[in-house]
Amino acid sequence: MKVISAKPIILSGSSLERGLQQALRKPELRPELCLAVRERLDMARDKLKDPYIDNFLSEQLTFTKTHSPESLDEINGIAEGYGISSEDLFTYLHLGAIDDYIGQEDGCSVFAVEKTSRGPVLAKNRDYLGAHKKLQQVFLSSDPDWGERQCLFVGSLGSPGAFSSGMNNDGLAIADNRIGWSQPGIGWLRYFLMTRILTCARTVADALELITSVEHVGGGSIVLADKDGNMASVELGHGCVYVDKGKDGFVAHTNHYLDPELAKFATRTPSDPMAASSFRRLDKIKADPKCHKKVVDLRSVSDLLKSHDTVDKALCRHGVDGDSLTISSVMFCCQTQELYFCPGLPCENDWQVYKL
Repeated sequence: MKVISAKPIILSGSSLERGLQQALRKPELRPELCLAVRERLDMARDKLKDPYIDNFLSEQLTFTKTHSPESLDEINGIAEGYGISSEDLFTYLHLGAIDDYIGQEDGCSVFAVEKTSRGPVLAKNRDYLGAHKKLQQVFLSSDPDWGERQCLFVGSLGSPGAFSSGMNNDGLAIADNRIGWSQPGIGWLRYFLMTRILTCARTVADALELITSVEHVGGGSIVLADKDGNMASVELGHGCVYVDKGKDGFVAHTNHYLDPELAKFATRTPSDPMAASSFRRLDKIKADPKCHKKVVDLRSVSDLLKSHDTVDKALCRHGVDGDSLTISSVMFCCQTQELYFCPGLPCENDWQVYKL
């Protein structure tokens, strides 16, 4: 496991200022971002004509203005910096929820291990759109409103905060994966909530208190770990959540609901190829002997993230035949406040280490 030291993109100041700084830090990627936004909106053009979707976006904007104004400020800054309309960018960030509504999704694999050679570790393979391979970045963000708190965010240009995963300097780490939800409602968009958690919470218990006290759009799950070894997986629905605190210092989640009540609203069935992959990936993670030793070394976590086996069990996914593509892997070490980040396929690329 080869590791090289790396430096994140530093974003500081108010939400609006941090949004503007995205464009200033990576001006050479402006064409790629604008193209990605335009292509995704063009692909969704017919869906966006649906009166239900139009009303959903309108009510979501009102909700976000009230409950997460900092998210809108950062979106406005990003939009201004890249020359995109704020309305288009807000819609673009909600296309995941809209795709859930019509039954389209992709995959990710997330797990947390309490006892490793570097303390509790939260790991994720980010399986997503290939266009985001260039756009994904590691950000180190701070804000006067956060006091001494700093956050490492793994996300994408054009998106605010923790668009995929992150960790704060209290040693709380968070990562998500997507699960299709057939009846999205008005509430917190998952990415906005993940950012709020890292800027407000110190522990898994703090995060769970916040998650269970608010309304959610629905869809997806969040996996949490903190420096004291606490961990949890939280499945999100509109009007309901399901919390799993794991077993024997281990918790994992892929792209299907474990709670039977939430599973009733999933957009995919077990016979669907992506759903079948999700079940088999989860079984593979839970059965991996290297991640269930008394003390797990970081290489064992890395080996699991880059594993292939059969295509439907592979955690490292190569985008073959319409399958999702692993565009990065992360390992957050909560005690040492280190992020190990592998851009692209973990079976082919070296790891970069970032420190808070």
